Amino acid sequence: MTTLIIIGMIILLIAVVRAKNSSISRRPNAHLKGPGAYEFDIVGESNYQSELEAICGGRKEESAEEYRDAVLVLEDDNPFDNKAVRVDIDGVTVGYLSRKDARSYRKQLSEKGATNYICSCNALIAGGWARSKQDQGRFGVKLDLPVE
Repeated sequence: MTTLIIIGMIILLIAVVRAKNSSISRRPNAHLKGPGAYEFDIVGESNYQSELEAICGGRKEESAEEYRDAVLVLEDDNPFDNKAVRVDIDGVTVGYLSRKDARSYRKQLSEKGATNYICSCNALIAGGWARSKQDQGRFGVKLDLPVE
Protein backbone atom coordinates (compact mmCIF):
# COMPACT_ATOMS: atom_id res chain seq x y z
CA MET A 1 0.00 0.00 0.00
CA THR A 2 2.80 2.44 0.93
CA THR A 3 4.59 1.61 -2.31
CA LEU A 4 1.46 2.44 -4.32
CA ILE A 5 1.13 5.80 -2.57
CA ILE A 6 4.77 6.64 -3.26
CA ILE A 7 4.43 5.65 -6.94
CA GLY A 8 1.25 7.74 -7.19
CA MET A 9 3.01 10.75 -5.68
CA ILE A 10 5.93 10.38 -8.10
CA ILE A 11 3.55 10.21 -11.09
CA LEU A 12 1.70 13.29 -9.81
CA LEU A 13 4.99 15.18 -9.35
CA ILE A 14 6.11 14.32 -12.89
CA ALA A 15 2.75 15.50 -14.30
CA VAL A 16 2.99 18.81 -12.41
CA VAL A 17 6.56 19.43 -13.59
CA ARG A 18 5.63 18.63 -17.20
CA ALA A 19 2.61 20.93 -17.06
CA LYS A 20 4.72 23.77 -15.63
CA ASN A 21 7.40 23.33 -18.30
CA SER A 22 5.02 22.70 -21.20
CA SER A 23 5.72 26.13 -22.73
CA ILE A 24 9.42 25.28 -22.85
CA SER A 25 8.87 22.14 -24.91
CA ARG A 26 6.17 23.52 -27.21
CA ARG A 27 7.14 24.30 -30.76
CA PRO A 28 6.64 27.86 -31.97
CA ASN A 29 3.27 28.61 -33.57
CA ALA A 30 4.79 31.07 -36.04
CA HIS A 31 8.12 32.47 -37.25
CA LEU A 32 8.26 36.27 -37.27
CA LYS A 33 10.22 37.53 -40.27
CA GLY A 34 12.02 40.80 -39.66
CA PRO A 35 13.68 43.17 -42.13
CA GLY A 36 17.18 41.78 -41.48
CA ALA A 37 18.26 44.74 -39.34
CA TYR A 38 18.61 42.97 -35.95
CA GLU A 39 17.54 46.15 -34.12
CA PHE A 40 16.07 44.65 -30.95
CA ASP A 41 18.49 44.19 -28.07
CA ILE A 42 17.43 41.83 -25.34
CA VAL A 43 18.19 42.30 -21.65
CA GLY A 44 19.68 40.06 -18.99
CA GLU A 45 22.31 38.36 -21.17
CA SER A 46 24.88 39.02 -18.44
CA ASN A 47 23.13 36.29 -16.44
CA TYR A 48 23.45 33.80 -19.31
CA GLN A 49 27.05 34.24 -20.50
CA SER A 50 27.97 30.57 -20.00
CA GLU A 51 24.91 29.47 -22.00
CA LEU A 52 25.75 31.87 -24.82
CA GLU A 53 29.37 30.74 -24.78
CA ALA A 54 28.25 27.12 -25.10
CA ILE A 55 25.89 27.95 -27.99
CA CYS A 56 28.77 29.70 -29.80
CA GLY A 57 31.18 26.83 -29.22
CA GLY A 58 33.36 28.71 -26.75
CA ARG A 59 35.19 32.00 -26.82
CA LYS A 60 37.46 32.86 -29.71
CA GLU A 61 39.95 35.60 -30.45
CA GLU A 62 37.47 37.37 -32.71
CA SER A 63 33.93 38.40 -31.82
CA ALA A 64 31.22 35.80 -32.35
CA GLU A 65 28.69 36.27 -35.12
CA GLU A 66 26.24 33.40 -34.70
CA TYR A 67 22.87 33.47 -36.43
CA ARG A 68 20.24 31.29 -34.75
CA ASP A 69 16.51 30.99 -34.26
CA ALA A 70 15.23 32.47 -31.01
CA VAL A 71 11.97 31.42 -29.37
CA LEU A 72 9.88 34.06 -27.57
CA VAL A 73 8.09 32.54 -24.59
CA LEU A 74 5.40 34.41 -22.65
CA GLU A 75 6.16 34.11 -18.93
CA ASP A 76 2.89 34.99 -17.20
CA ASP A 77 4.15 33.37 -13.99
CA ASN A 78 7.43 35.32 -13.85
CA PRO A 79 7.72 36.51 -10.22
CA PHE A 80 9.30 39.84 -11.24
CA ASP A 81 7.07 40.75 -14.19
CA ASN A 82 3.93 38.86 -15.22
CA LYS A 83 4.23 40.37 -18.72
CA ALA A 84 7.80 39.10 -19.26
CA VAL A 85 8.84 37.54 -22.55
CA ARG A 86 11.72 35.08 -22.27
CA VAL A 87 14.17 34.54 -25.14
CA ASP A 88 15.44 30.99 -25.67
CA ILE A 89 18.06 29.84 -28.19
CA ASP A 90 18.82 26.16 -28.73
CA GLY A 91 16.44 25.29 -25.91
CA VAL A 92 18.11 27.42 -23.23
CA THR A 93 17.22 30.83 -21.83
CA VAL A 94 19.58 33.63 -22.94
CA GLY A 95 17.66 36.71 -21.76
CA TYR A 96 14.38 38.61 -22.00
CA LEU A 97 12.73 41.29 -24.07
CA SER A 98 12.96 44.65 -22.33
CA ARG A 99 9.89 45.57 -20.29
CA LYS A 100 8.80 48.05 -22.98
CA ASP A 101 9.38 45.63 -25.88
CA ALA A 102 7.63 42.78 -24.01
CA ARG A 103 4.48 44.87 -23.56
CA SER A 104 4.54 46.01 -27.18
CA TYR A 105 5.05 42.43 -28.38
CA ARG A 106 2.19 41.15 -26.21
CA LYS A 107 -0.08 43.96 -27.42
CA GLN A 108 0.62 43.06 -31.05
CA LEU A 109 -0.07 39.38 -30.36
CA SER A 110 -3.34 40.32 -28.66
CA GLU A 111 -4.40 42.53 -31.57
CA LYS A 112 -3.88 39.58 -33.91
CA GLY A 113 -5.84 37.22 -31.61
CA ALA A 114 -2.72 35.20 -30.81
CA THR A 115 -2.34 35.90 -27.08
CA ASN A 116 -0.94 32.44 -26.26
CA TYR A 117 1.32 32.04 -29.26
CA ILE A 118 4.95 31.06 -28.92
CA CYS A 119 6.81 32.63 -31.82
CA SER A 120 10.32 32.37 -33.16
CA CYS A 121 12.48 34.93 -34.93
CA ASN A 122 16.02 35.25 -36.24
CA ALA A 123 18.68 36.15 -33.67
CA LEU A 124 22.29 37.28 -33.80
CA ILE A 125 24.70 36.44 -30.98
CA ALA A 126 27.71 38.78 -31.09
CA GLY A 127 30.72 39.52 -28.90
CA GLY A 128 32.32 37.09 -26.51
CA TRP A 129 35.87 37.45 -27.77
CA ALA A 130 38.85 36.34 -25.69
CA ARG A 131 42.07 37.93 -26.91
CA SER A 132 43.74 37.75 -23.49
CA LYS A 133 42.75 37.51 -19.81
CA GLN A 134 42.40 41.31 -19.75
CA ASP A 135 40.67 41.62 -23.13
CA GLN A 136 37.43 39.63 -23.08
CA GLY A 137 34.05 40.74 -24.34
CA ARG A 138 30.56 39.82 -23.24
CA PHE A 139 28.10 38.09 -25.51
CA GLY A 140 25.03 40.03 -26.60
CA VAL A 141 21.87 39.06 -28.49
CA LYS A 142 19.96 41.07 -31.07
CA LEU A 143 16.62 39.98 -32.56
CA ASP A 144 15.32 40.55 -36.06
CA LEU A 145 11.68 41.33 -35.37
CA PRO A 146 9.16 42.96 -37.70
CA VAL A 147 8.65 46.64 -37.02
CA GLU A 148 5.07 47.93 -36.96
